[in-house]
Amino acid sequence: MLQLSVSSSTVLELLCTFITISVLTWYLYYLYCFNYWKKKGVPTIAPRFPAGNILKPIIGKENLFDAIAKYYKDFKSQGHKHAGLYFFNGPIYFPIDPEIIKNILTTDFDHFMDRGIYFDEEKFPLSGHLFSIEGSKWRNLRTKLSPTFTSGKLKTMYEIFVKMTENFIRTIEPTAQKGGEVNIKYVSANFTADLILSTAFGLEGNTLKNPDNELAKIITKLFDVPTWDFVKTVIVEGFQNPGNIVRGLLNNRSNEYFFTEILKNAVKQRDESNITRKDFLSLLLEVRDREGLNFNEILAQCFLFFLAGFETSSQTISYCIHNLAHNQEIQEKLRCEIFDNLGKDYTKYSYEDIFSLPYLDQVFNETLRLHPVLGFLNRICVKNYTVPGTNVVIEEGTPVLIPVLGLQRDPEYFPDPLKFDPERFGLLTRWLRKGMNPETGITKIV
Repeated sequence: MLQLSVSSSTVLELLCTFITISVLTWYLYYLYCFNYWKKKGVPTIAPRFPAGNILKPIIGKENLFDAIAKYYKDFKSQGHKHAGLYFFNGPIYFPIDPEIIKNILTTDFDHFMDRGIYFDEEKFPLSGHLFSIEGSKWRNLRTKLSPTFTSGKLKTMYEIFVKMTENFIRTIEPTAQKGGEVNIKYVSANFTADLILSTAFGLEGNTLKNPDNELAKIITKLFDVPTWDFVKTVIVEGFQNPGNIVRGLLNNRSNEYFFTEILKNAVKQRDESNITRKDFLSLLLEVRDREGLNFNEILAQCFLFFLAGFETSSQTISYCIHNLAHNQEIQEKLRCEIFDNLGKDYTKYSYEDIFSLPYLDQVFNETLRLHPVLGFLNRICVKNYTVPGTNVVIEEGTPVLIPVLGLQRDPEYFPDPLKFDPERFGLLTRWLRKGMNPETGITKIV
């Protein structure tokens, strides 16, 4: 008995010693990593173990986009043109000066071609889309898709947009006429879900008419990443690269099953019945027949169409309507522009007509300035890059974070930045909208 007791005690002591040494080693390794920017002479903010400079967002006390915008403001107020941050122990290059940002996104784009979005086509077929794949795979896929996704081809979907807009108006009109309240975020989400399901998959979602149907319930859960899945993502992939957060979404196999099944059924029906529809899927099937796309490549592009269009469009519509409701004079000016130029029957508006309304474009641009879809852009340095005017070298593999929200709410570039003022865009204004660069031929059109 004594022998057993001593043996158990020894095992416990060894286990405690092992854990202590492991944690200490981990801590010391992080301290070593946290000297990265200091050694390069790049301004930084003291990171905190183990989350680096994103502890508050990780524990849910601050929005990540807001945190990055604050860092931008702090560094700029100190006169810095660039800085360095840490996501956990991973160094992140953080440009402040617009000239440096312009070089990264345009002039020296060949050094920052990759977005750093997690992908593994074998394990997660949904991840193999145009925004995530890299290098020659990206170039080959883009070469296949570019000739098809011209503005002329995409405008054939306009009829679907008009139909869904009619459904949107019919949904909110009865409540509006009675002076009631409308949860515009909720209705906008259903509208964009119906629109994207129809244009991407040829599927009638009917979530506007019946927001409690099974399809609506599935869609609302698609972007709910369980906390444990997020923790697993951090443990397995690390969060040194912000693009790895997408892994949490891909871990939900029900998402993959949902999109795979609806696409299989849609493709089978069209192939067997020789159906051609004016939508995104038909364009992809054209590319399949002409250039050769496999099912998983089509699946990934459809998933991207949904991923990039659902929450983003819904958010932009909601903010735009919210701002117009709080600025009646802007709302009236926009209404007058539309009615004076196109009349009151919106079903007669053409695709080209929408682009003949400069004030509408200004309202849209100002909405995206004040409420950007993404608070930052993520890029990966693909080959060593010396920051112009400095001796600082951004090493290959280093993530780069472009502080979109901080820039677009900077009073130096946009006076009274929290004011909703479409007149800012009365003259041609350079600003970051969707990270325009040489790769965005298709993106820009969409």
